[in-house]
Amino acid sequence: MTQTITYSIYTGSCSEMADGFTIIVNNVTADLNNEECRILRYLCTDLFTNSCVEDLRGALLAFAKQRQNQTGQSQAGDALLMELMFRMKRFDVLKKVFGTNRQQVERILQEGRALSDYRVLMADMNENLDKEELQSLIFLLNSILPKERMARATSFLDVVVELEKLDEVSCDKLELLEHCLKNLKRMDLVKRIQAYQKRGQNVQCAVPKVQNSFKFTPGKCQSSVKQVRRSQCCSQEFKNLKLSVPETGTQQQQAFVKEYQINPEQRGLCVIIDCVGFDGEMLNQTFERLGFSVIFHSLLGLKETWKVLEDLTRNRSIQKVNRFVCCLISRGTDTHLLATDSNGLGIRLEDLRQLFSPNQCPSLGGKPKLFFTQIYWTTEAPPTPSMDDEYLETDGPKCHSARQCADKRTVPVSADVLWSVCTAEAKLLEDSAHQSIYLHALHTALLRGHERKSPLLDIMTEVNRNVFSHNQQNPDKKYHLQLSHTLRDTLHL
Repeated sequence: MTQTITYSIYTGSCSEMADGFTIIVNNVTADLNNEECRILRYLCTDLFTNSCVEDLRGALLAFAKQRQNQTGQSQAGDALLMELMFRMKRFDVLKKVFGTNRQQVERILQEGRALSDYRVLMADMNENLDKEELQSLIFLLNSILPKERMARATSFLDVVVELEKLDEVSCDKLELLEHCLKNLKRMDLVKRIQAYQKRGQNVQCAVPKVQNSFKFTPGKCQSSVKQVRRSQCCSQEFKNLKLSVPETGTQQQQAFVKEYQINPEQRGLCVIIDCVGFDGEMLNQTFERLGFSVIFHSLLGLKETWKVLEDLTRNRSIQKVNRFVCCLISRGTDTHLLATDSNGLGIRLEDLRQLFSPNQCPSLGGKPKLFFTQIYWTTEAPPTPSMDDEYLETDGPKCHSARQCADKRTVPVSADVLWSVCTAEAKLLEDSAHQSIYLHALHTALLRGHERKSPLLDIMTEVNRNVFSHNQQNPDKKYHLQLSHTLRDTLHL
């Protein structure tokens, strides 16, 4: 029923158009939680300048009505909703409501888009700051922002909105945020701001507007009601809209287009080695549901663990693998695995990484290689996270000498690798009902991300958020995460 009414937007009368778009708005907003609605309002700030912006449904309907009055068509509202869902990574809504997918919308957005690159950047940064970093940011801004306003701030966007009111931050004024993020050691976000500023040099800051030159021929869509045809119509609509794009002279969406080319005739391979007897079966079920072939071993010693992995790299069948995942659960330190052995240095994580490098395992060259490791450390002090590599996104342990760095390095230096290591105290294993917070968060985020078609790096951000939340509530049972990667393209599991 929804699909039929949606199609009438392109072929029916003005009243049918309004009714159809109302249904679409209701279907979209019904799938959003309160925080997502707030983000959507922020993204549309430059478009919804009237008083009904707080009424999300009303604002969207008013926008569509305005465009309908200007152009005689209401597709601009439909197109805006698709772009919003894309920016918010709600690919499940794109499929359910619009019958389209992320790749199709990516192609549409190359023709033009309605949202400001600046607001998209701020919304993305909002997802990448945890609660502790947010409080640190508020502290750094305490001489600028009134305390009574900041007492109500629960997100990075709340802070940005207040800074915008004071004209401290805008699409062409980001120096203050850049300085604060440097103090927070979030160089990854600093680089994103710098890249945005570089793209926008000598380009005036303007509010996106839909040109009155919009021309659309509904007849192009009347031959079929299939969803693929509908997507083509939307693409033509976006092309004819000729949306002006502020702050930048390049297409920001180019960064999203390139993906790992996954051969659909091949399957991913996941090897799981559980040397403590917890969570291995859960991971087995996780990757089976993701469509991987799974090899599962439990309670192996050091020699058996190394042999399993070494034999795997020499197996010719690995040539038919399109993605490789290695999950290890073991006692050890932040640099070595002990497996089930109680003494000895164990297996160096660096040696394990080298085992699957292109030199030693050419069959995996150019293919995504993902490593998820849970280590229950037996030393007194857990690793201290820091950022040591200028070019990689990493929270690896800090080194104080060249030799120490050689021993402790957990950053993947070959391409196409994601390396996630979580450490926690071995005493947690004394609980017979123990479950790793990290691995459980990974399990949940991977399955949810697969359903929503979210990129892997966004999934890992969710894992980090959940682990951080646990640590705040359980300071005596903390988990310490190290995440680094050299993925060259976007990856979906």
